[in-house]
Amino acid sequence: MTTAVASAPGTLVKSRPHELRVYMHTSLLYWWPVWLVGFMMATWTLIESRHMALVPAGASVEGNTITLPEGSSPILTPIHISASRTPGITFVLTVLIVLAFGGGWMRGWRAYTFAACFVAALLLVSWLEGWDDLARWAAYLHVHINLGGYLVFSTGLLVLWLVQVFIVDRRRYVVFSMSQVRVHNDIGEQEQVYDTGGIAFEKEQNDWFRRIFGFGAGDLRMRVGGQWVEIPNVIHVGRQLAAIERLLRTKDVD
Repeated sequence: MTTAVASAPGTLVKSRPHELRVYMHTSLLYWWPVWLVGFMMATWTLIESRHMALVPAGASVEGNTITLPEGSSPILTPIHISASRTPGITFVLTVLIVLAFGGGWMRGWRAYTFAACFVAALLLVSWLEGWDDLARWAAYLHVHINLGGYLVFSTGLLVLWLVQVFIVDRRRYVVFSMSQVRVHNDIGEQEQVYDTGGIAFEKEQNDWFRRIFGFGAGDLRMRVGGQWVEIPNVIHVGRQLAAIERLLRTKDVD
């Protein structure tokens, strides 16, 4: 008898002897770096302990001196905000990276195409001697998010992530036994049962983003009962596939 231990956030559990349960996940699984970076940038902003001041139109800034129109005064607020543009830019870039790569489309030929285009863009900038112009343009790029913005966005995303990964996704699974495969694909749907005779698997090409930030996640395609069944975003997909194959080989031995 073998024993399987669930690994966070829980992909494989031992449901009963000679059964393996594999959980499906949505692409929200890969969004944990966003709320983590958001909390880190909120901590940065809080430690810096600077506050926002509102000034009327017509005010000018020279160095650390603010010149206001006659008869006006700044409005001091309790809003925490960093004087550095680094936290805001870091957070926005994190969101954009997860949006671009979290859907799983950046793999195979798409990944190579993207890498080639990126290298070509760098070479073009160098050929045009545009690095100085690019640096001057980047100097005007200021992204500032206050403490409340980081906390509201990151806390809301964290709650959604926890509910999806540990509650909703736990109700979407495939149970493998030596004689049957039971698929529970959607909440509320009746469980589908197939015989394991003639079962076949295909593992989709992995991409670096999901391997690193999805705890080794990948997609499985299972041909059973004359049709293909998608098992998306399986955590530790290589390990889970090896465990399934061992279980099915046990049936052959028996």
